[in-house]
Amino acid sequence: LYPNMTSTFLTQFGVENYDGLEKYTVSGTSQSTVLLQKKKKMQEVQQELNRKKVEYEQRMKKCKEKEEELAEKQEKIRESVIRFEKFVKENDAKRTRAMKKERDEISSRKQKETEIVALKQTHKEHTRTKEKYLRMVENLSVYEAFLESVLEPSDEFHEVADILMRHSTLTHTNQDLRRVVEEGNRHIEELRMLLAQYTKEKDDEILIATSDIAGHQKRADQLKNDNTKIEQELMFRDNAFNDRKRKLGEAKMAIENIYQRCKKGSVPHEDLTNFYRLLEYIQNRMLDLGAISRMQRESHEWRTQTHHRTY
Repeated sequence: LYPNMTSTFLTQFGVENYDGLEKYTVSGTSQSTVLLQKKKKMQEVQQELNRKKVEYEQRMKKCKEKEEELAEKQEKIRESVIRFEKFVKENDAKRTRAMKKERDEISSRKQKETEIVALKQTHKEHTRTKEKYLRMVENLSVYEAFLESVLEPSDEFHEVADILMRHSTLTHTNQDLRRVVEEGNRHIEELRMLLAQYTKEKDDEILIATSDIAGHQKRADQLKNDNTKIEQELMFRDNAFNDRKRKLGEAKMAIENIYQRCKKGSVPHEDLTNFYRLLEYIQNRMLDLGAISRMQRESHEWRTQTHHRTY
């Protein structure tokens, strides 16, 4: 506002002679002119100060809005993280159940395979038994003629019908054994088909579960990347906020420093937290020092001119 006041403001030029200022005399016209100029400068400075106050309030309002917006986003991020943790826990639980089910199915399949091995062993035993009875029938038929030849002297078989009945009994036994073997084969085939179908269904379920796990893992990786980006953005905003806060603190410290340098010894202390009062005091002090400087300069010029006229 006053280009020539830098040295005056820093060195407090003219403060020592403030009490002796009344020694200098000026004309009434000069005093009126000085007062008008002083009032005009005070109005300009007051307008500039009001503009600065409005600008300061707007900036503080924007900072507060930014803080509220940042707090809201942080709350949303915390809610997202909680939902994601819940999702991960549910996914882990599903994966654990799927793995347990897979283990149970593998155990059941091994049990069925063991049963199949036992049934195959039983089938082999029945086959051997059948072959044994067939060989027995073949061997016994060789003795039919012998049985007829010995029918008359035999005490056990009195008629050929007895021998045929015995043969019929053996035939029925052979048929029963064949039927048992066929039923065993059919049962084994049914079990084999059920096992193949069951194995295929479980393999399909395992593939579907593996695909779901892969999709969830991909989603989890994407969420981790998004979370990293959000953290970086929050860090950048925190740094910007801290920078603005630091600049505001520097401005406050500068105002306090200027106030301390402008303050007179007998002037009551202002509230250092009321920066509007401090700025108003600094403004008035600057106007006073500017007026003193001009009055001293005009007085010096007037004395110089008077001295030259005298000589």
